[in-house]
Amino acid sequence: MNVFRMRAPGRGALRAWGFALAVASVILPALPLGPLFAQPPMPLAVLWAAYGWAAEDESGWRAPLMLAVLGLLHDQLAGGPYGLFAAIYVSAYLVGRIAANIMSAPNLVSLWGGFIVTTLISIGVAYVLARLGLGRNISVLPYAEAAIITAIIFPIVRPLYMSASASLRAGARR
Repeated sequence: MNVFRMRAPGRGALRAWGFALAVASVILPALPLGPLFAQPPMPLAVLWAAYGWAAEDESGWRAPLMLAVLGLLHDQLAGGPYGLFAAIYVSAYLVGRIAANIMSAPNLVSLWGGFIVTTLISIGVAYVLARLGLGRNISVLPYAEAAIITAIIFPIVRPLYMSASASLRAGARR
């Protein structure tokens, strides 16, 4: 009698939880819930989604479109300018596709390294775009802190955004 035997959640359930976490990471900081949900320290789960969808070889229009919509929602909740977070998230997806191809060994260190590269480049993109859109006196330090926290936590949440075989598929694309 195996009453305590549990099955692992399916791929679809994990992806749904990952998407819900990405949406929550955009919405919760805008709500008046106090410093607990402020960014930082709340991670930017949209970056996890961008890299995971890129590594999973989500070809087509759905992943970049969903990232652009989440970015526009983030822009709206942050007070603008429109397109800043959308551009950051879509560029993270594009960089993630390249990083997932380069770091394609089937181990967590390689996947984590690819995500760290994607995160660091997204900080650079945020720096350039924020200076263009908001002026030279703008600081992207809060975004950089949240992105670094996001990179540190990546191994824990990786199953929500990537299957175990994502790195194997990335290696097969070469």
